[in-house]
Amino acid sequence: MAIKSYILTQDFKSPYVQITGRPDRPQAIKFKTFRRGDIAKGELKHANNRPAFVLVEGSLVLPLEVVKELVTKEIVSNASGNSDSKLPKPSEVVKLSSNPKVQYIDAAIIGAAIGFGGVYFAEKKGWLPVETDKKMKIYGAIGGALLASYLVYRFKSNKATIKKQTEE
Repeated sequence: MAIKSYILTQDFKSPYVQITGRPDRPQAIKFKTFRRGDIAKGELKHANNRPAFVLVEGSLVLPLEVVKELVTKEIVSNASGNSDSKLPKPSEVVKLSSNPKVQYIDAAIIGAAIGFGGVYFAEKKGWLPVETDKKMKIYGAIGGALLASYLVYRFKSNKATIKKQTEE
C-alpha cells in the first residue's frame, strides 16, 4: 500500500504502548495527541474490502471519522494579459527604497534591536550589572538607533554631487 497524507478534522488521542525493554520499568500505555489541522502521513488499512482506519508511524491508529485524505494539485496559471504589469518579474531584484527618510527609519529600527539585544547579551554574560529597571536596555536601544542612522548618513551612496559648469 502507498503512504498518503491525511489531515485531521478534529482533535484526537491515539493510544500506543511504550516498550522499555527493562524489567524495572514496565510497559506503559501512552497517548499521542493529534490536533485539528495536523497533517499525518499514514497507510489506509482495509477490513473485508472496506476502508477501516489509517495506520500512522506503524503503530498509531486513526479512525476514518477524524481524517480526510489530503490531495495536492500543482497550480498552473493559464492567465493571459498585459505583460507590462507593475509586479517585478522573478528575474528582477527588488531594490531598496532610495527615500532617505525610509532608510533612516529602517536603520534606526534595526539599530535599536541590535543595541537592545547587545545590552541583554552583556547582562546575561555578566559584563554589565543586571538592574531591576530597564534603563540600560533602553540606552542600548537608543545608542544602537543613533549609530545605525549615522552609518546610513555616512555611507549613503546617493549623495547630491555638485557639478561644475564649464564654459565653452
